Parts: sequence; C-alpha cells; structure tokens
Amino acid sequence: MELEKATAEQVFEAARTATFRPTNLGLTTSVSVGGYRYRVIVEANYLAHTDCRAGYGGTEWTFANATPEQDRTLRAAIATQATK
Repeated sequence: MELEKATAEQVFEAARTATFRPTNLGLTTSVSVGGYRYRVIVEANYLAHTDCRAGYGGTEWTFANATPEQDRTLRAAIATQATK
C-alpha cells in the first residue's frame, strides 16, 4: 500500500529528529505518526523510504519514497547527529 502524500511528509519530518541505527537494510529508525510506528530506511544509493508500519492490528507493508529535498534534509540531520 502506498502512503498518502501528507502522511509520508509527516513520517519523513518526524524522522529528522529520530535516532538512526545501522542495520543490514541501511540506517533505520522507527517513528510514530497517527497511531502507527513507521520504519524509515536510509540507504547509500537510494532515496530514503518507508516499507512498513505497525499498529494495533499488526504490521502492514506501506511504501513511500522521500522527495529529493526530504532526502537531503534527512541525511543532513543524520550527519549532524553523528557529529554530536
């Protein structure tokens, strides 16, 4: 299922202040938006994206790519966190 644009914007905005951890998928974090927990993934060669969300009824596949601007902003926030 593809996320609505407004929801995706909220997810990527929330991810800017989240703590990312390295995994086999890339850098990942989980953020809460609208009662769901969304996984955000940042890989070296692709735009940041979501692939699933968890909520009361379990986990479902949800997809959204960050826009190039959202991706740059998110990567800049991660880089700033890394220097702290």
